[in-house]
Amino acid sequence: MVKKITVITGSRAEWGLLAPLCSKMQALGLQVHVLVTGSHLHAVGGGSVDEVRAAGLPFVEVPIIPADSGEDDQKRMLQTIGNAFPAIAAALNRLQPDLCLVLGDRYEIFAAAAVCRLVGIRLAHISGGELTVAAFDDCLRHCITKLSDLHFAATEEYRRRIIQLGEQPEMVFNVGDLGLSDLKKTAFKSRSELETLLSVELKDFFLVTVHPETCNPGEGLRIVQMLTRILASGFAGCSLVFTGANADPEGEKINEQFSSFAARHTGSVFVRSLGRLNYLSAARLARCVIGNSSSGIVEVPALGTPVVNIGRRQTGRPHGEAVISVAAEEHAMSAAIVRASEPEFRQKVATAVNPYEGEDSASRIAGIIASFDLASIRREKVFFDLAQPL
Repeated sequence: MVKKITVITGSRAEWGLLAPLCSKMQALGLQVHVLVTGSHLHAVGGGSVDEVRAAGLPFVEVPIIPADSGEDDQKRMLQTIGNAFPAIAAALNRLQPDLCLVLGDRYEIFAAAAVCRLVGIRLAHISGGELTVAAFDDCLRHCITKLSDLHFAATEEYRRRIIQLGEQPEMVFNVGDLGLSDLKKTAFKSRSELETLLSVELKDFFLVTVHPETCNPGEGLRIVQMLTRILASGFAGCSLVFTGANADPEGEKINEQFSSFAARHTGSVFVRSLGRLNYLSAARLARCVIGNSSSGIVEVPALGTPVVNIGRRQTGRPHGEAVISVAAEEHAMSAAIVRASEPEFRQKVATAVNPYEGEDSASRIAGIIASFDLASIRREKVFFDLAQPL
């Protein structure tokens, strides 16, 4: 009997990781449907449903973001979560999957995971066990772990943490980081192709992405204000490529700041999203990548590009030698960008060891799902207690 897998995706960044995995699951004979929701279907988040459509997989659209929340980011987020429960439940009732698959820690994914647990649909989760101290995603990620049955962790440390949360060891797999899957086989875009796409010269440029620190309201905007001052005054001869923040509260305010800056400064461009291939191609060619995105911790170091990681958003994730992590202080940020630009540091980064692995991650996840006896997963979850006393 063919296994029916429903992959739930709520954002463009997440889909960039899931799309190749869907192809690998299909190649193993699994029947894959995609449930498209969240910012995929909302103009503010990028309206990226066309990228899912381009994959050629059967999919259903489940809009959950309200159109009438005004400027209140928190209200929009809470209404989105509330809308997600009945809408996703109705879609899954029609699809009747044997297993749902989710990735990460977004609030719409938390709602989807809760629906699966409440209606008795088996759930697999990618990227559990990680820490991001300054984002409320941290708590949501651990909640999704407790709502899930199968777990695909990026490192052995993360696997141990999932087990520490009470999950059965035989249900937790260290498969490497999906962001690195098949990275060495990627046909990256050339500099000239990116210049045509962005209508800006990219001879010497920085790639910049700042997301909100959701546990510290206002901090993301403060970082943006300092960063634009630094780049305008100390690095005026460099081109700047800004990509958009995620759909968290304050994200649109960050986007407005970068968009306004780019409009006033020659050689600068703001793009809400480059898409995964264009982003990685740009990161590979950039003088350095600046901001607080997880891609700067995992994928960019594997490309041999220096990273300046600002603030506390990624605190908790292991950092490799390619990453310079600094407090959100103007002098420290400026010094870090100077350091990352030095030929000596760039040479060091080119051969630095990335603490993350995962070139075959997608294949491993697809293989485990294809071979796993899903019927053996019981709705009753037994908490796994660690042997050692507290």
